[in-house]
Amino acid sequence: MWILVCGVVALVLGWLCLSSWRKKWTIDDTPTSTCRGVFVGRNEVVGQAVPLYQPIVTPFTQTPAVWFSWELERYQKSGDDSEWVTVEKRSTAAPFWIQDQTGRVLIRPRGADLEPVRGLCEELDRGFAPPYSRWQLRQWVLVGEDVVERQRSMADTSFALAPTVDGGWFDNTPDTANPISSLSGKYRVTEQAIAAGAPIYLMGTARPRTDATGLEFSGDDDLLVSTKSEAQVASSNGWTARLCGLGCLLMTAIFVGTASDALFDEVKWFLVIWALGLEVGGLFLITLLRNYNRQVEVKEQAAKAWSLIDISLQRRSELMPNLVEVVKGYGEHEREVQAAVAELRAVPTPPPTETLPSDATLAHAQTTDQSMKAAAQTTVALAESNPNLKADSVYVDLQARIADAEESVASARGFYNDAIEVLRTRRTQFPGSLFARFVEVPSWNLFEADEAARFVPSVATAPSAAPEIDHAAPPPPSPPPATPPPPPGGSAPTPF
Repeated sequence: MWILVCGVVALVLGWLCLSSWRKKWTIDDTPTSTCRGVFVGRNEVVGQAVPLYQPIVTPFTQTPAVWFSWELERYQKSGDDSEWVTVEKRSTAAPFWIQDQTGRVLIRPRGADLEPVRGLCEELDRGFAPPYSRWQLRQWVLVGEDVVERQRSMADTSFALAPTVDGGWFDNTPDTANPISSLSGKYRVTEQAIAAGAPIYLMGTARPRTDATGLEFSGDDDLLVSTKSEAQVASSNGWTARLCGLGCLLMTAIFVGTASDALFDEVKWFLVIWALGLEVGGLFLITLLRNYNRQVEVKEQAAKAWSLIDISLQRRSELMPNLVEVVKGYGEHEREVQAAVAELRAVPTPPPTETLPSDATLAHAQTTDQSMKAAAQTTVALAESNPNLKADSVYVDLQARIADAEESVASARGFYNDAIEVLRTRRTQFPGSLFARFVEVPSWNLFEADEAARFVPSVATAPSAAPEIDHAAPPPPSPPPATPPPPPGGSAPTPF
């Protein structure tokens, strides 16, 4: 039995080691996107947690939060052994936003890997006697959920069960109607939360929303949401991988040594050394293979970013003629406007579409980008001196569309440059340098547009003719759900 246990523990630790290394590599290799630049597929985003409706007030610390969980544990002693046993644990599935300076994206945390902040861990006694029952706390986690999540939550029959009371003196099952502070025995409560407005790090797969336009991150798609920074999350997974790896080697040595002693009545050390050598060699081969795959994955990410740049440049080039006509219609008598119109018409055509750009294509795209920005900036300066043109809804619409295209180019440019930087790092570091020649990239240059010439005009809200501009904004929120009801047979404090 001891030999079997050692073998199983070694396998589990080995799996945890590889899983932690894979997560760390994924974090290191994925460039950070802005909320506006999120695309369908795997993304890494850094922003703030913003509630969908209003902040959820946590039951025990009264913290305004976007997500929280509570856990009730009972102290159990059996002989010389004692431990805390979980009686019940619940967490909210209320969706919330991750937001930065460019926009926001919806997060559905049900089933996600969450790393919140522990706000409380207290034993129930006279100094800590919360007035809430388990039934109330069950209902509490439903607060703030939208229609989609509420339907999924109510599929759990325990939410619909009526409160029950302790059946007698010898019933060890805690009641659900009375306050948890009245439970007999030794209990403790733990509360964890992600506060509203807290900085969060997200790694997950974005997909189209089913209830509205835009994208969302769901816990059903291997989602990680942490209150730690990217460096802290990567470091934590790295140390977990190292410790699990050392534990796997130790348990493997014990397993092989014990098994050889049982078979041959002595420990065969050469078998132990061979087993450890095979594990280390296998890990090295996996590392080599993973480094090649990492470069291929980052190359595909760079290709996605370049396609976003290409689409944004094409979109902006299609909007320029319309802006020309609007400005021309209001200023045919002005010589400066005529010069601006000629300058806009002389803007180079967008670069040809390629999976990844070559040096020539990248240089042409930079020239096009800078020319468009300079021409548009000149035209806007002229329009500012004409109050009628400045207030015209068509002009405002085009101005907002071009600003949106500029933001898209900026987000995609940052993602593309980050991906190229990661490729450069992997190309020069061992063992990634062994596979650099097999991962062909047409250009290693960065997309360096003139940031000072960036055209982001300050305009009013775009008219209804351009609904797609505000693609990051949420639909009008519906009223938040009602607060948890009190248990039958008496009133209880309202959680809000």
